[in-house]
Amino acid sequence: MEQFLKYKAQETGSEVLRVSAKYTSQRCPVCGRIHKQSRDHNRHLYSCPCGYKSNDDRVGAMNIQNLGKRWLSGEKNPRYKKDNN
Repeated sequence: MEQFLKYKAQETGSEVLRVSAKYTSQRCPVCGRIHKQSRDHNRHLYSCPCGYKSNDDRVGAMNIQNLGKRWLSGEKNPRYKKDNN
């Protein structure tokens, strides 16, 4: 998949950015909370205590998009880190 994306990006003068997928399906795109139990693998449902609900794959894609925006804004190595507090 990565090779295909790079090939297509080269055709259009675009760039492919590899970001860490760690916590992207566990992080709420609204409040930023990372909580493993918010994701129901069997139903493909993400439910955050803040009230946000969506498909878990969609949540992951939204968070990956956010990492790309952070990179475009100048952040060198965007990633999510779980706060253990």
